Amino acid sequence: TTLSNMTQLLEANLSKRISSHVYLMSFCKKGNRFTIQTDDVEVVFFANQLFSQVYKVELSYRGAVLYSVKAVEGETSHRVTLDLTCAGNIVDNIKALSVVLPVGHRVQQADVQELKLGGSYIGDEGVRLLAEMFCYLPSLKHLDLSDNMITSTGATAMAAHMSHLQQLEWLDLSDNDISDNGAMAMDEKLTYLLQLKYLKFTVDNLSTDIKKTLLTTFSNMTQLLEANLSKRTVSHVYLMGFYKKGNKFAIQTDDADVVLLANRLFSQVYKLELSYRGAVLYSVKAVEGETSHRVTLDLTCAGNIVDNIKALSVVLPVGHRVQQADVEELKFGSGRFTIRDEGVRLLAEIFCFLPSLKHLD
Repeated sequence: TTLSNMTQLLEANLSKRISSHVYLMSFCKKGNRFTIQTDDVEVVFFANQLFSQVYKVELSYRGAVLYSVKAVEGETSHRVTLDLTCAGNIVDNIKALSVVLPVGHRVQQADVQELKLGGSYIGDEGVRLLAEMFCYLPSLKHLDLSDNMITSTGATAMAAHMSHLQQLEWLDLSDNDISDNGAMAMDEKLTYLLQLKYLKFTVDNLSTDIKKTLLTTFSNMTQLLEANLSKRTVSHVYLMGFYKKGNKFAIQTDDADVVLLANRLFSQVYKLELSYRGAVLYSVKAVEGETSHRVTLDLTCAGNIVDNIKALSVVLPVGHRVQQADVEELKFGSGRFTIRDEGVRLLAEIFCFLPSLKHLD
């Protein structure tokens, strides 16, 4: 308060000589500019309450700028710089940002459109702190929180603040440890994300009932174009294209339950693909204006043949809804492949989807 009344005072450095996170705030006091540099959270809080006009805020870690916003005279909009990964511990950076962002928000609503924190291991505490700042990030469009050791505790904390992300188009929560409770909390708030087009979410820790609940929610989100429900490292991947309320919607998954549930939930399917580490084993697609569509099937191009047959048995009933498989030839003989009893049993169970088969070796 005393400093605010000293009109000639231009700067007060209240930091220790050696400190990690430093806050720099510039205010207007009685027509003059006044800058405070500090590493003390309470100073930031008191200064924000005391000074009515703020024109610059900066957060740095040992000289590296993590966050910066500045009002330029004559301009109404000012670009915000935000990079939490350039230096220091990311969770500590998020914690420091949570202190100063309310001050910076007075200069300019943060126009940050992208936050890439995949593989940063911020955990439940980090995502909770980040979620509490969503209200200061109204322009966020792309949020990557993949592979961050987030459990249901963190997912629930995040869900409580997701309604602020009205502009979010791309959300990645894959390769975390979110189970039923966290997924349910997220599911209840997903419909608030009115612009969400792409979602990545790993479902291998979820019960069948919760998977069904999520898919049902997806089916009602008309703007959602794609849901990737696969793990980051996986062998067989199913890609299914459906129509929902007149719009195309794609699901990518490595989970047989998801294939079965989606097949029941969506009334129209236009595309189906099974791949093994990028190599396409089976594919069928409906082309607008055509009534018959060639089916691609090659179970020998990559991977283990029996595993390929098993994966095909999951997805072929869905593909059959697009086009009855016009495969005329299957060659597993000549001693090159050994599918044994289990392989031939699985193959036999999908004969009903191969009505055009003429040659079977």
